[in-house]
Amino acid sequence: MATKSKSKTGGTSLTNEQQQQIVSGFQALREEQTQLVSKTQDLEMDLKEHDLVLSTLKTITDKQRRCYRMIGGVLIEHTTGEVLPAVESNREQIKNVIDTYKQKSEEKSKEIQAYKEKYDIHFANERQPQLTNSSSDSTSESTKEQAKDSSSSTNQTQNSANKDVKSSKSSGVLVDNDS
Repeated sequence: MATKSKSKTGGTSLTNEQQQQIVSGFQALREEQTQLVSKTQDLEMDLKEHDLVLSTLKTITDKQRRCYRMIGGVLIEHTTGEVLPAVESNREQIKNVIDTYKQKSEEKSKEIQAYKEKYDIHFANERQPQLTNSSSDSTSESTKEQAKDSSSSTNQTQNSANKDVKSSKSSGVLVDNDS
């Protein structure tokens, strides 16, 4: 028996399978963004290494002094005068790639935000309480217990399919922050 929930997508009901597809799509977008950020960080470390090499090479006044440059895992002998322009060129290329990755990461962030809004996805810590204080404490307590029971049964069903993802019957899909 499939559990259905409401979504912002025109008020239609979503089955568990559809919810899982939405969550999978969201997680794929987040993974792509994570990969972009990781590549950017790696390139930024390479950029710092290039800056260090450049600062060292610029202090050398003898442009005919021997130095070694690793290309494809092989050390090749050059002069500092030959290596300096090549390292500067590589540094600029790395900087351009970093800028491109940062731009792509920002675009991916906007795409993720749009996806979250389209399917009404919330992280557990973003979730606003749906229960309000009523005039009667007993009514409030029974409402809280009913909500707890229904979310508990929903969470048990979802946890067996995917530990990191939870479903909310009232507002679409809820992604746990642990993933």
